Amino acid sequence: MFNQYLLWTLLIAPWFLLIPLPKEAVKRYMPASIFGALVLSIVFQMADALNWWKVKENIFIFSNTTPFVYGLFLVGTLIIMYFTYHKAILFFITNLLVDSFLAFGVSTWFEYLGIYELQEISSIHVLLITTIVAVLIYLFQKWLDPILK
Repeated sequence: MFNQYLLWTLLIAPWFLLIPLPKEAVKRYMPASIFGALVLSIVFQMADALNWWKVKENIFIFSNTTPFVYGLFLVGTLIIMYFTYHKAILFFITNLLVDSFLAFGVSTWFEYLGIYELQEISSIHVLLITTIVAVLIYLFQKWLDPILK
């Protein structure tokens, strides 16, 4: 039952973190955050097909994609963009730290809880994947900036 509470919390609670952010910032960075969630959803589909990892417990509205993608990841991306996008090096260092915590801390904890299990890849591969996703998000926002102005 704890896992279900955790999964629902990871989906819903992060959205409340957007309340104190300026409305303009949410409008500016939401497209890149949604793009990141889309890319990560594709990664989850690839992971399922290539047996990179197996999602063992989920909430009923998702099949092989954890609620993390549409909650904590999406909102976390927006918050990281808001605070660090203005300096590329700060953005990438922040992402490397957060992605390392995800790959070596959260991932291990989720495996321990039985939420998912790494199969054909290791934690270092998870770090590599999330770092590539961060680069794609940054490039998407750079491409989008002139359009939004």
